[in-house]
Formats: sequence, C-alpha cells, structure tokens
Amino acid sequence: MKIYVTQGHENGIGIEIFLKSFAVLSKTKKERIFFIGYRSSLLKTLSDCKIPDIVIRDLNIIEPDSFVFSESLSALLTGMKLATAHDILITQPTTKDQLFFDNKHHLGHTEFFRYYYQNKNIPMSFIGLKNNTMLLTDHTALKDVVLLQSQDIVERVEMALNGFQVLKNNIQHIYFSGINPHAGENGLLGSEDQVIIKAAQLLKNKFPHLHFHGPLSGDTLHLNKGEHSLLVYAYHDQGLAFFKSQNGLLGINTTFGLPFLRLSVDHGTAFNLYGKNLADFSSMMFLFDFVFKV
Repeated sequence: MKIYVTQGHENGIGIEIFLKSFAVLSKTKKERIFFIGYRSSLLKTLSDCKIPDIVIRDLNIIEPDSFVFSESLSALLTGMKLATAHDILITQPTTKDQLFFDNKHHLGHTEFFRYYYQNKNIPMSFIGLKNNTMLLTDHTALKDVVLLQSQDIVERVEMALNGFQVLKNNIQHIYFSGINPHAGENGLLGSEDQVIIKAAQLLKNKFPHLHFHGPLSGDTLHLNKGEHSLLVYAYHDQGLAFFKSQNGLLGINTTFGLPFLRLSVDHGTAFNLYGKNLADFSSMMFLFDFVFKV
C-alpha cells in the first residue's frame, strides 16, 4: 500500500502540518509516503516556517504531471491518476476557488469527486476518536435538503457501510436523524422524514445483520455514540456541529466509493497561520496513526 499526500493550497497550513508529522515517523513508514506537490512551495514553507531541510531528506516527492488551473488541483489530479485500489490518497486542505475543472467551480473535494466519477451519491463521512458520522447532504442549501429521495439515501449509506467494512470498523448500529425538529413529531412538524423511514427499511433488507434506528431527533442523536455506531445526519451543520465539538482536530474526513480510499484532515487552510510555524499538526498525526493501522 502506498500513501499519496497532495499538497493542498500552497498558502495554507497543509504543507506545514504534513512536514511536522512526517518528521516524527519511522523510516519504514516514511518509505510508504509520497508527497505530490511543487518543490518550490515545499521549500518555501520550509523556509518561512524555519523548518530544517533535513526533514525532507527521506521524502519521496512527485511533481504534478502538468499545471491545471491551480497547484491544489494539479496535485490532486496527479494523485488520482497514481492511486490504485490498494492505496490511500490523503488530500490536504484547499479552497473551493482552487477546484475549477471543466469550466466550473466545485464546492469541495467531495463534490469534485462526484463530478469527476459521475456519481452523485458519493457520501461524506467522518471518523473521530469518539464516534463515526455520515452526512446525507453536505454543502447543500437547507431548502434542497428536503428534496432527498429514499433511493439516494440507500445508495449513500450502503457505500459508507461498505467503506467502513474495508477499514475493519465494526459498525453494528446505524442511527438516522430526522430532517425536521423532533423527526417531524409524527407529521405534526412535516412529512419530509418519511423518505428516511422508507430508506431505513430498504437498508434493513440489504443488511439484515445490522441494526437501523430512526429517524430520531437530531439534537439527541449523539446520545447513541459509540465506536460500533454510525450517526447519519440529514445535513452539514446538524452533524458536524456535534462531531467537531466532540473531536476537535482529531477527526478524519473520509470519502468512500472511489477507486481508492481518500482521507483528509478535518479542518481548513488557516491562511492566517501560514509561515508562522504555529499550526497544530495533531490532526495529521491522528490521520497518519489511523492510516498505518488500516
């Protein structure tokens, strides 16, 4: 298994936290890591952060095949080309304006993957120290969340469950949040949650050995947390507000359903910290620790 790491935005903290994490790995682990990015940006980060050059002495560096709109996108496309089903692609944080492809901006890595691989149901999932979380919708306006269809929910959850199985994450219980407050109060607050009820039943038929629950009230769904549980939230802030409050920086953004496993730290570029040698790299260390156990 090879581990490819794309550089992300050259003016963010991605390269810095990668270098600091890479520096403390064993030589055996370093040999499995390939950094995909521009040597000039790598050296600039080393200089700006006053990190000794010796850190990259054992680093395998792959320059992108060609420049395509931005450094972030160029590195990403090269990583996608190189990674096989046996490999892991770690993408470093970038900004949405850097993912311009086929004459359109994509709202994030997950949306880019959905477009590139022509699969609208590729799910966004998260692994933390204390729980596993999945979003039925992510960078979606609230007015569009109610347009969810049961079959789309089934496909997204099925893809996530198959992915967690590959990671040997023993998911036994899946808890669905409702779309409406209190999961609709049996229709008093809306009927939109019926799509989740139908999807849960279809999933029970597909996975008879697993236990599906809900929809339950989104504000108390977290009471069902546990390493063998998957909390499935209807939309972005409903799920990630709890996840990030519980896990802080120790969370992994996971994309299943690709020709390879894609992982990322669960934070952004933090432009205000670039070049100051102040970035907390515990997120990347947590990710590397997870990767070498897969």
